[in-house]
Order: sequence, then structure tokens, then C-alpha cells
Amino acid sequence: MHNLFSVKYLLQSIKSEDTSRYGDEEVFEEVIVLVRADGKDEAMKKVIDQYEELTYENAAGGMTTWRFVAVLDCYELVDNIEGDVDFKEVYSRYILVEIGTTAEEVIQEFSLDK
Repeated sequence: MHNLFSVKYLLQSIKSEDTSRYGDEEVFEEVIVLVRADGKDEAMKKVIDQYEELTYENAAGGMTTWRFVAVLDCYELVDNIEGDVDFKEVYSRYILVEIGTTAEEVIQEFSLDK
């Protein structure tokens, strides 16, 4: 049986140019999921490999794409949780910042890599 890890990662919402005027903020999402793996590196790789960009038509009629930015943290859990918990989301929050703010700035400003 594999060990259980909590993996925190960051996504960024990218709006098409034709709808960018409808929003005055950049949107990021911090997400924590559970993953079973043999080690920390494997857990992070599983999260990176499973993520697919999601693109859809937004309310303004343009397109929005959610892009994977980075794994921010990964640690092994000591709790013994039974069942299939792979990629179960345990935490998520949206981070709204000024237009032009980079992912690196968001990570620093919100201490996401801690």
C-alpha cells in the first residue's frame, strides 16, 4: 500500500483578449488534493501528469482556460485514511489580484510555498 500525501498546487485563469475587459482582476486558484504514492516525488509527478488544461466559454462570450502553474508543497500524512482518496480535493480557494500580477508574485505575496 502506498503512503498518503497532501499536494498543494496553483492554477491560473487566463481569459481570451476579447473578454479581458470584463474583469479587472487576475484569478488564481490554490488547491490541495490527496494522493497515494511511494514517495514525495512520485506524488508531485502524479498531480502534474493528471492535470489537463480546462477551457470553456465564459459568461462574457469569450474563452477561459485554467492553466497549471506549479506544485507549491507536498508532505506525507500520518493519518491512515482508507479507501480510494486519490485526487480528492480537501481545500481550494480563489485568489484575486491586480491585472498583470505574475504567478511568482502571487506565490510570494500569499506565502503559498510555505
